[in-house]
Amino acid sequence: MDMTTDKADLQGVSREYASVTLDVSQVELNYSAWTETFGSTSGPFGGIGGQAISVFTIEAWSDGVAAVIFCKGRVIGVFEKGFKLGSSRQYK
Repeated sequence: MDMTTDKADLQGVSREYASVTLDVSQVELNYSAWTETFGSTSGPFGGIGGQAISVFTIEAWSDGVAAVIFCKGRVIGVFEKGFKLGSSRQYK
């Protein structure tokens, strides 16, 4: 592992991937992580899962306006420019 690899890159979605996806410089991206509770063991992925309340860690690379959201190394959403994080409506 070289010194440019950080812990978030080891989780499965790299800063480089997010940079290309969002069309921004890698230095503009910040990493965030938080937990979310789901009513099924399938969590944010949907599909068949057990009936048990489950907690998943949701992670994101963001420049503050756009973000790549992922869980367990799988992309679960991409919010493009024009979407303000923390808001449920589009800004144009």
